[in-house]
Amino acid sequence: MKKYYLIISIFLAVNILNAQPIKNFSTILSKEYKDKSGNTLTGKGIVIGDIDSGIDIFHPMFFFADGGEYNWIDVNNNGIFDAGIDAVDLNRNGNAEDNEKLNYVEIKDLHKMIDNESLKYQSDLEFPLADINSNGKRDFGEKDGFTETSPTYGEQFFISIDKNKDNKLDIGEKLIALKTSKVKAIREKSGTIRRRGVDLIKAEPDDGGHGTGVCGLMLGGHYGVQKIHGIAPDAEVILANIKYNYTPRFVRSFTDYIKFLRDENVNTILFEDGEWMWEFMDGSTEEEQLVDELTRQGIPIIAAAGNLATGNMHIKDTIKAGVNNEYMFTCNNNKNEPDIDGAFLSFIWSKPDVEPEFILTTPSGNKTASFKSGTEVFVFDGYEIYFAKEISPRGNVMMKMSLSKGINSNAGGRWSVEVKSPDDIIIDGYLADVSQAWGRVSHWNSEKLTDYCTITFPCTSDSVISVAAYVVIKPRKDEENGMLAKYSGRGPLLNGKIGIDITAPAHTTFTTSPKFRYMTFGGTSASAPHVVGTVALLLQYNTALTHSQIRNILRKTAITDSYTGSVPNVMWGYGKLNIEGAIEEVIKNY
Repeated sequence: MKKYYLIISIFLAVNILNAQPIKNFSTILSKEYKDKSGNTLTGKGIVIGDIDSGIDIFHPMFFFADGGEYNWIDVNNNGIFDAGIDAVDLNRNGNAEDNEKLNYVEIKDLHKMIDNESLKYQSDLEFPLADINSNGKRDFGEKDGFTETSPTYGEQFFISIDKNKDNKLDIGEKLIALKTSKVKAIREKSGTIRRRGVDLIKAEPDDGGHGTGVCGLMLGGHYGVQKIHGIAPDAEVILANIKYNYTPRFVRSFTDYIKFLRDENVNTILFEDGEWMWEFMDGSTEEEQLVDELTRQGIPIIAAAGNLATGNMHIKDTIKAGVNNEYMFTCNNNKNEPDIDGAFLSFIWSKPDVEPEFILTTPSGNKTASFKSGTEVFVFDGYEIYFAKEISPRGNVMMKMSLSKGINSNAGGRWSVEVKSPDDIIIDGYLADVSQAWGRVSHWNSEKLTDYCTITFPCTSDSVISVAAYVVIKPRKDEENGMLAKYSGRGPLLNGKIGIDITAPAHTTFTTSPKFRYMTFGGTSASAPHVVGTVALLLQYNTALTHSQIRNILRKTAITDSYTGSVPNVMWGYGKLNIEGAIEEVIKNY
């Protein structure tokens, strides 16, 4: 959805302007760690559940290297690998057959961030493939005649074992075939479930690439082969693809997604979505209660805190009894964006016995009648206006509103809402529109704007491990490496709790992108999978670790510095994620 991709596109644009190759990647550990059986910690045996946009199941970073070892044949005997000329000995007879041409897929890096030399095979970035029809490209999927039983769902991918570390495919170096998908199952937006070994090849595409990027950070690639791979590259994943609605609640199937992952017996769950419109964000919803139930059962659940802090979409004010307060907001659309034909507001306060009055003023300056209770839809000044008052199970009150002018019409312009209360109350006002963007579309024009209390649902669950974002590698002009990302959602929660548990790398991280590409990635969408990848490593070492134990390990081992200040606090939680410190803590004490 658009609110996902805004953060991605911002950092793509920023980094294109000053493209310099990245040398250090946030997902690569400085040394090797072993589990209790002596195996390298790579997330092996751990299944991650991800509620997200989907995944590109055809990307080579999402297949295990479990297809066996093969030799390649230097057909023209020149001592170097020539793509499209040399061969892979698939039938192991020592001869180069017509259907054994060895080519490779260049994983495109359009932003020149990883020293990817075009038209030159590099073993730490590229993937050889068996070009069985010698057409010079990779054929894959049902459209090209492949089936669920086809290794890598197309012409087979390989990795090359670069024994002499010269980043080439040399004479005598082996190829390892990729075969099995790391994706166990996908619940599509329609509710259809695709399963590995049954019909995963039919899975819907990942429009926009958000989930593909998230999964790349968690489990993409192959340990010790690519210069860039996920924190837990031998983990598996099950996805619940999010279906968005045009109006709030924008996501109405969250409970179904959680229950699906629960029933699939995943080891840990990641929420890659942030909602704030018409959400109480007080831990009282069915979804938040289900999260609490699963964490009590021991399942670690992690969520991104959201990117709302700099969106100009949250105000907070103390309203004095009998005083009229007016808050201005603008509905507009960015250049090349469709018209904003619907905007939405919610005001939340904690005194259910207090009924403030609300009045809307349209862009033409006309005022509605006041409203304070019940629910109603009415037409005024050419706009359809809706309001409803609701009370959460925890006693918080919400007045939710919508205003529209019909499909494909622009509800744009300067609006205001007046609030007058018979008693003193503290009120939080949230704004959104049909773009579902994190900001820069409809926004408050108010001195009461604040970055605080901007953690989004479902990260507002009482028990979820909430992840904020900090800057690593290639900061923008007004930033420094190590500082909190300006957009990162901040606490406290509406119940007064600090809201953030841990802060992890965000922009600029580097990960997989659909259509055989790498991309830059940012936002709390990037920071949360760093935590989940870490959790997968911890669970490989000790599968009995509970949600509470993992939360405590992450907090205890977190790094503090001059940016974090004294912790815990509402911006950083307990500090910066310390992947290796968490692993060492588990090895020592668990």
